[in-house]
Amino acid sequence: MKLLNKTALITGANKGIGRSVALAFASEGADVILAARNHDMLETVAAEVTELGQRALAVSCDVSSAEDVRKLADHVKSSFDQLDILVNNAGISKRSRLLEYEDETWFQVIRVNLFGVYLCVKTFLPMIQKAGSGRIINVASTAGKTPVPFNTAYSASKHGVLGLTKSLASEIALSGYPEITVNAICPYFVKTDMLSGQNGYLAQMAAMSGKDRGEVETRITRQNLQKRVLEPKEIAAMAVYLASADARGITGQAINLCGGWVFH
Repeated sequence: MKLLNKTALITGANKGIGRSVALAFASEGADVILAARNHDMLETVAAEVTELGQRALAVSCDVSSAEDVRKLADHVKSSFDQLDILVNNAGISKRSRLLEYEDETWFQVIRVNLFGVYLCVKTFLPMIQKAGSGRIINVASTAGKTPVPFNTAYSASKHGVLGLTKSLASEIALSGYPEITVNAICPYFVKTDMLSGQNGYLAQMAAMSGKDRGEVETRITRQNLQKRVLEPKEIAAMAVYLASADARGITGQAINLCGGWVFH
């Protein structure tokens, strides 16, 4: 088991990538703290983790709220003696033409996707430092590396996450914690609600373009070399690797999982 006796906190853990990461970590021996806004769905994932023989704590949390993140920290400290791994996965996407964005909508995306990562790192890094070694894994996107028309808020937030990841990796190492690594995973489209849900990418882009969802899906599956979108378990497998001792020499990196969509 690659994560035996480790404790991991995963945001956005109620479904999709976050749920897959939680179950993959538990399968490798980690106890898991699950955070998201939908508590009922979190409890379902917590039950799945428990069935795998690991401890699970489900806590309602909006990562864009400093108060919520502080309360999450209180729950973690009262339930666990240590924190070894932080996975910043929570994220939202609100597509629009730039001139049609509501300012509050644009800022909401930035607050969840970028400010939420900042808040969680600032709050939980001291617990990881106490352990002397650990992992911070930020789920970013290929949208942090390539232009994304009609989704500037999301793209800007993910570019920001990559800048934060690289700077933080340097700062932590130079502060005397070379065994704490910070990396980002940059997926292409993944089979989650963010892609195919009622208000997901396919629905939003179909409404904006006047095309049906099938046409939009065909277009995105043709864009990468493998002609497909990813499965959540593929991102989870990379998260397990980055969280393990095998990846101790990797820090400050933004790793693409994109089927050959971007090459930098």
